[in-house]
Amino acid sequence: MTLAKDKRQMILDIATRIFLRYGYAKTSLDEIASEAKIAKGTIYYYFSSKDELFVNVVSEQSKELINDIEQKLNTKQGFEEKLRFFLHAPVEYVCDKMPIWIDGIKNIPFHYKEYFEKYREANRAKMLEMLQGIIDEGIKEDMISDVIIPDRLCEIINDWFLLGDLSVMVVDFEGLLHRVNRDRELITNLILYGILKRG
Repeated sequence: MTLAKDKRQMILDIATRIFLRYGYAKTSLDEIASEAKIAKGTIYYYFSSKDELFVNVVSEQSKELINDIEQKLNTKQGFEEKLRFFLHAPVEYVCDKMPIWIDGIKNIPFHYKEYFEKYREANRAKMLEMLQGIIDEGIKEDMISDVIIPDRLCEIINDWFLLGDLSVMVVDFEGLLHRVNRDRELITNLILYGILKRG
């Protein structure tokens, strides 16, 4: 890594900790600069505003989520184990490790919504690609019922379980997220026993 990349990453790491500690609204660039032991102007060299810094922090957290899921998915065996992990991991991650993402949904200024949409769409495409691989494995293992349409199953899981469709993100997104987290085992069993072949 170059010195500039190192410094940019250091700012992102410290900003992540402070945003997690105080939330978006209560965090200032002065606090981030102070903890990073740099001038506030150094932050402006890499990020034009607190909003842009925040969006980059959330984007980095999302990349970390995708990479973590992909790596752990490769350690799982068979269709059922992979699908269970895939359904549990994103909600667990968001609830336990990424409250900053929830804060962002509530507080990010309107003019950054389009940016959020771009990286959410990229994340959605990557998650769907992983999910399609799991479903394909289930078909190869002859575990999925013939009445199930694989592409539609992927969309349903993504839109409703992985919260990948904006139409699912109702006014109380946080409440919805925690409800899904609470019910994830039941939903997982419903999905599994509703799609597996019988007999």
